[in-house]
Amino acid sequence: MLNRNFILRKMTSQDIDEVMQIEKQSFTLPWSRESYLGELKNNFATYLVCDYEGEIAGYGGIWIVFEEAHITNVAVGLDFRQAGIGTALMEELEKTARDKKARRILLEVRPSNQAALKMYRNLDYVPTGLRKKYYSDNNEDAIIMTKLLFNNGKGEIDCTMY
Repeated sequence: MLNRNFILRKMTSQDIDEVMQIEKQSFTLPWSRESYLGELKNNFATYLVCDYEGEIAGYGGIWIVFEEAHITNVAVGLDFRQAGIGTALMEELEKTARDKKARRILLEVRPSNQAALKMYRNLDYVPTGLRKKYYSDNNEDAIIMTKLLFNNGKGEIDCTMY
């Protein structure tokens, strides 16, 4: 288990080589280098890295458009898994969404990704839908998980906008 001697910071183009290594370790359909470089220029996107003693240990991204935020990806390098980095990245992405006044946040996850499902449940995400045959590598479905970010101050969720 790592201690908290890591920093979360905005991803830069200098991070892309290490991000691509983690991307290829983590996903059967990895994004391209060009996709990440494009995301760094996207005004709706925020991408973070976890820097552990100068090494990129993980990363995550989010799009925020008006009151909705969408987690695009979160990944942690093999040597750093089960150390709380994924959770730290998610919490910081959620903070970014709240700061930009998003009211809800959603993501897609493979049903077979039990580690991610456990983390999302622990962070109070709930299944809200299914995208059939979402992943083109094996036609696996995607579970849509959602978390409401603001309540009305009375312990109740304000769903009037839905």
